[in-house]
Amino acid sequence: MGGQPLGQRLQDKPPRWDKEGLASLIPEMLAQGMIGHPFTCPDMIGGGEIQAMRRGQVDQEFFARYAQIAALSPMMQFSVSPSRVLDAEHLSAVQVALAVREQLLPTILELVRSAATTGEPVVRPLSYHGGADDVTDQFFLGPDIIVAPVVEREATSRTVLLPEGRWKADDGAVFCGPTTVDVDCGLARIPRFLRLSAACASE
Repeated sequence: MGGQPLGQRLQDKPPRWDKEGLASLIPEMLAQGMIGHPFTCPDMIGGGEIQAMRRGQVDQEFFARYAQIAALSPMMQFSVSPSRVLDAEHLSAVQVALAVREQLLPTILELVRSAATTGEPVVRPLSYHGGADDVTDQFFLGPDIIVAPVVEREATSRTVLLPEGRWKADDGAVFCGPTTVDVDCGLARIPRFLRLSAACASE
């Protein structure tokens, strides 16, 4: 049913940080979009593999970081109510992610409506808009927003690749691309960058 306006959820994910779990979400969403399934859902936040979910305690950091990836994808789905399994700090991080989604929801919905007509993916690899073709831990949300979620346990910073143009980060910092930048990423932050212009103005 590729090319049809149907939601497609990634396969059930175990509550792990590796390439079978959290690290698989962005690459697989990008792949789904590029083969004709733009309305992707990165499985259930916290992990949707039922046997793994029954076995043990919830990894609260994993849960929060998972929510941040899902918040800027076409669809979100929770495996369990966050308020049942998270302490105040991690619940607050999930609530911040939901607030970011609400802020960007008009953009997401416009991209969804466009995808229903054109088939163009909502979540796009960097190479789709002139960036590197080997980056699989960040993505374009439409043509002008780069999202760089945290995909590593206990990370407090991460490197982000910015293509050509002038970019404004969610904390207000402005960068001239192409460049790589190191950004802080406390538990509640989803690093994201808005394209201000296609090229940097000459000095």
